[in-house]
Amino acid sequence: MTLQEYFTSYYNTISKGNIEELDQYYHSAAPLMNAAKSQWESMRKQLDFTMTLTHVELLAKQDDLLVVRDEMKFEGEVNGESVAKHSTNVHSLTKENDEWKLFSTSNFPEAMV
Repeated sequence: MTLQEYFTSYYNTISKGNIEELDQYYHSAAPLMNAAKSQWESMRKQLDFTMTLTHVELLAKQDDLLVVRDEMKFEGEVNGESVAKHSTNVHSLTKENDEWKLFSTSNFPEAMV
């Protein structure tokens, strides 16, 4: 699976509200995995939104670590108003059972569009 496919699928899973399916993307030892799932679940209850991957690139690769930068577009409706936001994320992925899994993510929000 390419990085493009991986992160497109990841954001589609969140957008569809299939929060329980996020386990397939997160490393079991990821310190913030449960917090991230709770955050997505809370957001899904509050508003309807979609997240679309617009760019992804590999910044670094080692045998046991990938560092990936992506850009995504968040679109939704808050209190009857349309919201569109672009953000940049840096992810670290590490292997678990020979599959790359998200271990940590940092978000760098950008201006509202």
